[in-house]
Amino acid sequence: MPFDFTVLWPMTMAPEIDEIRFSYKFCRKLSRKFCKQAYPKACWIDYTDDMMIEQVTAKAKGNLLILVTDPEIVFSPSSLTALLGCAATGRPICAPVYNLTTVSHQSAAIPAQYVDMASFLELSALLAKIKNSHYHEVTELDTACISFTLTFLENIHPSTRLSQLAVEALKINGGKASVATDALVHQGFQKAFSTERHDLVRLIPPGVIRVLDVGCAMGGYGKHLKRTRPEIFLTGVEPNGKMADLARPIYDEMHTRPVEEVRFPKKFDLINCGDLLEHLVDPWKMLKQFSNMLTDGGHLVLSVPNAGHWSVVKGLLKGEFQYIPLGLLCIGHLRWFTKSSILEALRDAGFWIEIFENQQIPPTAN
Repeated sequence: MPFDFTVLWPMTMAPEIDEIRFSYKFCRKLSRKFCKQAYPKACWIDYTDDMMIEQVTAKAKGNLLILVTDPEIVFSPSSLTALLGCAATGRPICAPVYNLTTVSHQSAAIPAQYVDMASFLELSALLAKIKNSHYHEVTELDTACISFTLTFLENIHPSTRLSQLAVEALKINGGKASVATDALVHQGFQKAFSTERHDLVRLIPPGVIRVLDVGCAMGGYGKHLKRTRPEIFLTGVEPNGKMADLARPIYDEMHTRPVEEVRFPKKFDLINCGDLLEHLVDPWKMLKQFSNMLTDGGHLVLSVPNAGHWSVVKGLLKGEFQYIPLGLLCIGHLRWFTKSSILEALRDAGFWIEIFENQQIPPTAN
């Protein structure tokens, strides 16, 4: 099996979203770290879309080139090993499986759910050990990460731009490629901003007409709500202009300032705060303001990450606290809550608790 190979990583400008700017740096740094730890001789090349094949093949090492097109992926040592193994069997084009993808045959059969990079590595290694893992031939690919043998790339015109490489390679190979079912690659931090939040929408009681969605991001919550409850008048608050522009067509009204600065002329039947409070400087004060913004008998629906989650506690016991783009240890979190502290904050703000639910994610074997 060839242990020399080349990784091509995209140097793409990140959108003006703090968590995603962090994500681009985070994913590159972590992927390169895992690559160098497992394969010290691997060649790493940062590229731009206007670069041509001949510009990178002259610098490439080994007979395998791994092209990354999505700067928000993280590959593990075991996923790299699986892609190398695919090339060693004579398959010229190979791709991994993902935790999140629209291409069904590249959806990973992960034996459990991971919540941080430590559990991602654990499950990635476990997937690689499953005996029924294999390579299968496909005619459709999620090209966030795709590998080519350099021998095969000799069939492609050297002036072909890297941004067109996947399309040209598949065309020359008759539209066929292989998927390594034991190569797990993480993908999807930015996609979380458009999550439809079925868990929160289902908690809206009958009779609600006016809803305020605070921190609406790219409008996933609003999209699902308008589809299921079209009679609701939906107001959104999203201080990030880029995300607000994407959500605006879905909402009846949009405010692009921090919620602390917005003055609403009418009260709401329900206020939704999906993973918002932990991003505020003074969430305790904001909860009291929410109480005053609701009609008599109005509702507040919110979700917060649990600072007492097993993955956070495990990391702290090992002396680790790794910020990630999104999730329990999101880089944007300013405040931290456990069950007791969020209940206390809500009661101090004048709320009484009708429903309290925990999202139960069992620990991995480790």
